[in-house]
This record gives sequence, structure tokens and C-alpha cells, in this order.
Amino acid sequence: MGMTFAEIKNKGWDALVKELGYSGATKFILLYESGKGNYTRERKELFKDITVEEIITEVKRNRKR
Repeated sequence: MGMTFAEIKNKGWDALVKELGYSGATKFILLYESGKGNYTRERKELFKDITVEEIITEVKRNRKR
């Protein structure tokens, strides 16, 4: 199984600190802002004409590439 979210977060922070230092890593994190809009509503509109089976088929096709 893969890494936990906590492990990914810790490794990511360590990588940022290694490359940018503590100050740079902190500034990098502060660049992020929360998203805007209503993804639930947008997702319903985006996927209204596609079935779950079609999505699964597309995912499997992309994994083979």
C-alpha cells in the first residue's frame, strides 16, 4: 500500500525545506489559497452525459499507456 497522507505531507515538507530552506518553504506554503466555486455542482454538470462505466473504461485505457 502507498504512503499515508501524513507521510506524504512530512516528506513534502522535508523536500521543500531541503530545496528552499525553512523560510522559502513557508513562503511556498503561504502561496496556496483555498479554491473557489462549487465543485459538487460543477462536477454534476461536467459529468452529466457520462456513465460510471465509461469513466472506468477511460481510466483503464489511460493506465495502459
